[in-house]
Amino acid sequence: MKMLTRVIAVVSVAALPLIAAAEGVQVAEAKLGKGVQDRQITDESTSFAVNDKVYLWLKLTGGPSDPVKVDWKIGDFTDSVSLKVGGSPWRTWSSKTAFKAGEWTVTVSDAGGNTLKEMKFTVQ
Repeated sequence: MKMLTRVIAVVSVAALPLIAAAEGVQVAEAKLGKGVQDRQITDESTSFAVNDKVYLWLKLTGGPSDPVKVDWKIGDFTDSVSLKVGGSPWRTWSSKTAFKAGEWTVTVSDAGGNTLKEMKFTVQ
């Protein structure tokens, strides 16, 4: 019985990397702000003025992986950006000039189209 327990334990431990890899890339942290300095968000906010540059800062885990897609949306307008994921953890960011007042949505999705994070912000 001891031998069977050891075999099961070894098989369980050996399967852990496969289980972790199957989960894929995930968003550990996401922040919106007015800049990025030293790979960190600056002036964190969810309210911006027209023509401000809005930054989405991400800390991703589960990489390296296929790139993640960031969609910046307002009304019928969508702008998509692809971001490389080179390791775990991985910090990266995307920016968009907020050219129009209103309620904006920024969505991060994986290569399979699964939504990993969605955030809303206001442009006045």
